[in-house]
Amino acid sequence: MEATHSSEDWSQAHIQVNDQLNHLLHGMRDYGYNPSLHISYDKEEHHLQVDPVVISKHSDLKRIYLEYLEACKARDAAVHRIQSLPKLDLGFSDPSEV
Repeated sequence: MEATHSSEDWSQAHIQVNDQLNHLLHGMRDYGYNPSLHISYDKEEHHLQVDPVVISKHSDLKRIYLEYLEACKARDAAVHRIQSLPKLDLGFSDPSEV
């Protein structure tokens, strides 16, 4: 896989994450929730978590949240593909070796 394809995959996945997050936040506001009171960040999984009570009350928010999680997984997979690409030597030498 070429580096440009991996980068494009990551870009598309990141756009999907942002789009789904935007839909989720707007949906929560439409129901009268303040997202900052019902969302937390999962440092281990690197995505947002929504209050389970909110998700259980609104099937459309649950669907959007699950789509957001899938987009996060796709973005993470793209990052791993990029990180596994061979590193390029750009010709810079370490100043301590000169």
